Formats: sequence, structure tokens, C-alpha cells
Amino acid sequence: MAHSEKGTHVPSIVQLSYQLIRNTTSPDEKECGVRSFIANLPASEVLKVDTQENLRSYLAEYSSRKRNRVHEAIRLTIDTNPQRFITRNGGVVITVSEIDVDDRKRIVSLHNASIVNGSQTQGEIRRYFEDLEEYNDSDSGDIPFFVRAEIIVDSDPDQVVETAIARNTATPVKSISQAGARGQLNDLEESIRDSIPDIQIQKKETDQNVSDTRKILQYCRLLMPEVISKRNTPAERLRPYKNPEQCLTEFTDWFEHRHHKDRDEAAKYWFTVQIAPSAIREYEYWEAHEAWNGHKIWEQTQKGGRVCRRDPKGKVVWMSPGVIFPIMGAMSAFVRKDPSADTWTIDKPNDLFRDEEMVERAVAQFRAHDSDPMAMGRSEGAYDALRIYPNTLIEVLRNIHGSK
Repeated sequence: MAHSEKGTHVPSIVQLSYQLIRNTTSPDEKECGVRSFIANLPASEVLKVDTQENLRSYLAEYSSRKRNRVHEAIRLTIDTNPQRFITRNGGVVITVSEIDVDDRKRIVSLHNASIVNGSQTQGEIRRYFEDLEEYNDSDSGDIPFFVRAEIIVDSDPDQVVETAIARNTATPVKSISQAGARGQLNDLEESIRDSIPDIQIQKKETDQNVSDTRKILQYCRLLMPEVISKRNTPAERLRPYKNPEQCLTEFTDWFEHRHHKDRDEAAKYWFTVQIAPSAIREYEYWEAHEAWNGHKIWEQTQKGGRVCRRDPKGKVVWMSPGVIFPIMGAMSAFVRKDPSADTWTIDKPNDLFRDEEMVERAVAQFRAHDSDPMAMGRSEGAYDALRIYPNTLIEVLRNIHGSK
């Protein structure tokens, strides 16, 4: 089965055999230009339908370890009592842009069909038939059992997205999938790809080998200057470390006001979009900085605290977010808007700023917090202490420029 990103799916028609189909369109649906059908489908027919509009694909597609009790219960019914499957299983919900029913041949043609709820059911059915092929003789045939499908005919792609979100609320869908489906991460993704082409951000909970979008939003939030955030409170400084989900939620809220130039939310949204590539580079820069070596941080880490990782030669290649986040917060002092490009960037005074000094101050805070990176990441005092050095440099530069 092919999986397509939203917006890139080529219009197609899939034909399914059915045992029974009924038009169940309500007056409300008819008023909205929507139609709905209920169909009993042979299980193998469900495998013909794509899932490009679904918020999640089959969770165990990439790793069998992700199979859970729900998957096991679905498979148990298939194996032990397939004739009861259509009664015990919730079936699948399929959205289409158009439908043609041939009751004489008992074939339904679905235009731009996608399963928006029931990917786990489809995945277990596919696994079952694959097992049949692998372990049974080729002439064993399919064991007939049926799946109930609700078919929703809606030509509005935005409404299809909202239907997919609504139909997945029984089993909670992570908000990253909702944000991705609503296009709320598209500007962020484009900004990052323009500057760092090999990075792909997470837009679904089932995306594999991608950068964690929440973390990127955390980095951006740490760099947000007070002139944009309009807040200079302990809660605001600690929010990125303590509540990454809120960083995502608020970013999606800002998205709704992105075209209202007089709104604070629009300024926050476009700051985040524009600073994101710099935020990624800045975090990675400090995370594996040479200056961490020689401070004996590994030896002083609280048991279970895992403040750093080292390569086989003993060189530090990763530092805990609890140590890096306060540094990133301090770097907000150097965030400037480039008037020539009308974009936000990090502009360090390289003739004055010393990376080694910043690292030494961070190590001192780490030790002052009982060598516990989590305690440091949640400490208002650590953020305030690390801001002193860059803020002092900014004040010095202002005095120098003011005296000229």
C-alpha cells in the first residue's frame, strides 16, 4: 500500500467488491453537500484503500514492538472467530471525493479514497493475509470474513482533515499529528528546509527518522526575546523545559493569527518560523562543544542523571538538555532582527564573547545544582545566572556605541 503526504496524492479510483451497501445520508449531511454509506466488505478489499489522510498509519508497520493489546485483540478475533469480526470490530472509516455504486456487479468505485480511522484494523488484516501466504499452501485460499466500512463522500479536503481528527479522538491522537494535518507546521518546515535541506520535521506521530518538532519549538522559545514574548517571568523562562506540549499548542494558536500584523501572536509565530534554522544549529553547537571536555562532568554526574555521552575515546559528544536549555535561554540576548532581510537571527559579538566562559559558567551551575541536570533545567536561578554574561556584554557594547 502506498502512503502519500497530504497535498501530493495523485487523484485515483479504487474499486471494491461488497456484499451489501446502503445510503445512510442524513438531512444535515445533505445540507452540507456530504453523503454517507455503510458497506460490508470482504476483509481483503480493505487492503486496497490508502491511508494518506489518516493522522496515524499502522503503528506496528515499522516495528513489531509497537503492537499492543488492541492489535492483539483484533488478531485474536480474526484467528479464532472471524465470523464475529464484523460485529466485534469498529471497522474502518473511508473518506472519498466521489462514489459510484454498481449494485448489479456489487462493485463500488471510490475516488481519492483514504482510510481516516481504522488503520490498526487494516494493518492487522494485512498481517494476517501475509501470514497466510508465508505459512500456508498457495491454494489454501482466503478465509472469508467481512469488515464494516463507513464511507463518507466529501469533496472539501479541509473538512476531510477535520473529520480525520474528530474520528481519532476515541483513541487520543498526539497533537503533532493534528498540527501536521491542519498545515500548521508547513511554514516552519519550509523555513528549516530552505536553510537546512537534509532536515525533515515530524508532522505525524508515526513519522520515522525525522527531527522532533516539539524540540525545535522548545529551542525557538528559549531564544525568543522579551520584545516578542512580552513576558519576563520565571514561568516563561522555564516553560520550554517543563512543558514542550504547551510550546506546540501555543505555536498552533499563534498560527491562527499569523496574518494579523498588529497581533502579538503573529509576531511570535513569524519569529519562531524565522529563527528555527538558527535555533537548531545553535542547540547542536552547544550540545557537542569542545569546551565540555576537561571539566570531568561525566565523573561528577549524579547516579542515573546522565548529563553527557562520550565517544569511545572519552570525548563528550552530547550534553543533557537540562544543561543546554539555560545556555540557549542566555543566547536570547544576542537575537536580533536583520533589517535588510527582515528576519530574525543570532548575532553574537564574536570579538568579545568566549564560548569557554559560557561553558565554565554552565558547569558551575551544574555543580551548584548537585550535579543533577534535571534540577538545573528546572531551576529559575540557573537561567538567570547564565544570562548575566551575555547581558553584560550587550551592556558594554551599548556603552561603547553610546560614547561614540
